[in-house]
Amino acid sequence: MSARPRIGIIVGSTRPVRVGRPVADELVSIIETAGADAVMLDLAEQRLPLLDEALPPASGVRTNDHTIAWAEQIDALDGIVFLTPDYNSGYPAALKNAIDYLKAEWEGKPAAIVSYGWAGGRSAAAQLASVLRYIGVALQGAGVQMPFQSTDFDESMRMVDAPAFVARSRDELQASIELVVAAAADELVAV
Repeated sequence: MSARPRIGIIVGSTRPVRVGRPVADELVSIIETAGADAVMLDLAEQRLPLLDEALPPASGVRTNDHTIAWAEQIDALDGIVFLTPDYNSGYPAALKNAIDYLKAEWEGKPAAIVSYGWAGGRSAAAQLASVLRYIGVALQGAGVQMPFQSTDFDESMRMVDAPAFVARSRDELQASIELVVAAAADELVAV
C-alpha cells in the first residue's frame, strides 16, 4: 500500500465529445507532482444508473453491485478533485447522481472543485460547492475556474489542445491540488 495519498479525479461530464476527460488526464501529473497518487473516476465509464437503491444513502444499506462498487471506490480515496463543466449555469446531472448515491463516504473527505466553461464554470462550481458542503465534504480553498477561449476549439467544437488549456491555469490548479493533498496527508497521519 502506498504511503502517498490517493486523490480521485471525478470527471463530471459524460458527453461523447467533452472537455472533461482530456483535462482530467492533464490533472494526473499535477496530482502526482504534489505527492499523491491519482485515481481516475470517469462517470462516463462508471455508468451509474439513476439512483436506484430502495433505502436512502444515509442508511448505509447498499444492495446493488454498482452502488457497492462506487462506495468502495470513493471510500478508498484520501481526497477528491471534482471536475465539472458548466451546463446551463449548473453542474451535470450525472455528477449530482454520483454524489447522491453515497453519504458517509463523502463526509470529511478533503476536496477541491475544478470547473470549466465560457465563464470558467463559476455557476456550476457555486452549485456544486453548496451541495458538497451540505453533505460534509471538506472543501479546500476556493477551487479553480478555467474559462474557455474561442481558440480552444476547432470548427466541430472539439478541444484542440487540452495541455495548453490546462497550462493557462496551472499555477492555480497546482495550489488548489496541493491543499487537497496536504489535507489528505494530514488525515493519513492522524489515522
